[in-house]
Amino acid sequence: MHDTFLTTRGTLRVPKEVLKALKAKPGTRFVWHVREDGSLYVRAKTLALEDLAGILTPRDGKRVSIEDMSPFR
Repeated sequence: MHDTFLTTRGTLRVPKEVLKALKAKPGTRFVWHVREDGSLYVRAKTLALEDLAGILTPRDGKRVSIEDMSPFR
C-alpha cells in the first residue's frame, strides 16, 4: 500500500511503483469512479481499442467477414 497527499493546488502524486505496475506513461488517462459506499476506484487507460487489434487468432486459421457474422443475412 502506498500513501499520497493532496497538495494545496489540488493535485495528487501517484507513487512510482503504482505507475510502473500500471505501465503508465506521461499522457496516460486515469478514470475516477466514486462508489456509493464512498470508496474510490481509479483505472488507468493504458490501451486503446486499436492496441487490441489482432490479439485473437482463429483456431482453424479461417477468417470470417463482418457480413458473415450478421445474424440478419
